[in-house]
Amino acid sequence: MFGLNLVVLLGLSLSYLALFVSPEKFWMLAFMGLIYPVLLIANILFVFYWLVFRWKIALFSGVLILLGAGKINDLYHFGNGVSAAEMRGIKAQDSTINLMSFNVRLFDLYNWTGNKLTRNRIMDLVRKEQADILCFQEFFYEDKGDFNTLDTLLQIQPARFKHVENTATVKKVNHWGIATFSRFPIVGRGLIQFNDSTDNVAIFTDIKAYNDTFRVYNLHLESIRFRREDYKAIQQITGNEDQTDLDGPQRIIERMRRAFIRRARQTDLISTHIRSSKHPVIVCGDFNDTPNSYSYHQISEGLNDAFREAGSGVGTTYIGKIPFLRIDYILYSPEVLTPLYCKVLRKKLSDHYPLISSLKYTPKKVE
Repeated sequence: MFGLNLVVLLGLSLSYLALFVSPEKFWMLAFMGLIYPVLLIANILFVFYWLVFRWKIALFSGVLILLGAGKINDLYHFGNGVSAAEMRGIKAQDSTINLMSFNVRLFDLYNWTGNKLTRNRIMDLVRKEQADILCFQEFFYEDKGDFNTLDTLLQIQPARFKHVENTATVKKVNHWGIATFSRFPIVGRGLIQFNDSTDNVAIFTDIKAYNDTFRVYNLHLESIRFRREDYKAIQQITGNEDQTDLDGPQRIIERMRRAFIRRARQTDLISTHIRSSKHPVIVCGDFNDTPNSYSYHQISEGLNDAFREAGSGVGTTYIGKIPFLRIDYILYSPEVLTPLYCKVLRKKLSDHYPLISSLKYTPKKVE
């Protein structure tokens, strides 16, 4: 048992290092960061075990858990939350910026949900929230046809200024990409292009509000891109089923390795760009990575996490077959912004839940 305890102690220690070491240099650390919740729970169980049999040995796991106690708040925030009525009251306050970040998965273009009304339900949700700033990832629209989502969005909600970047265009009328909408005027915009990905991208939008200018980043970082056969292989491994796909484990590891390394490169570009901003920053997006990752640690440096500061409960934002993943975020400059609430909307309209927050603006005092 002590030997097993040493194994999970080493694993938890390596998961802490994953925050600081780029996967380009040692990609296996990124995997340890991904399974941090499992390693944490295993060490907690060993603490209880050794308290019964040899209490002094419990200090090994106990001390290590305490050293990383701040990361536990990334998994579960012990907040009270806010009611729908309270959120409406907060939204109506002066000097607030109400945000929504949502990977809409192309508005269910290929009917993944098996419900042809999913796109309309997404629009109903957007109309109901009436956000000041909307950041969409995996955005899709048609110039002509049934999926005229861009025109529809401009009609149904107050954020009428737009910044749309396309990563792909087919037949000159079908567009895939990323989009930011704002109720406040857009005074600048730009693109952070990733050299090793055609589907993933980051944009920044300078928005004039409350006599100040905010730079809003909208990110969609590299995903692992598991395919149906990969999920089937994972199910065989975790469910102790007969291994019919002998190449599955190697293929899965290679996909993860490639994604970790690409995200690291994308992260370095974005974090450098954020640190050069002369304006207060808001970062929204799908990082495709957990809070115990190099990507999150680098991009969030100097920023606060709205869910970590003002959320409640488990912040799971991914609905896929891997449970309890928080990979979508709203970050902000704490010098002038304070989160009044942050909430994951449990609406199964995509493979991600939408994330909403309200930030209170307080101008910096001139000394």
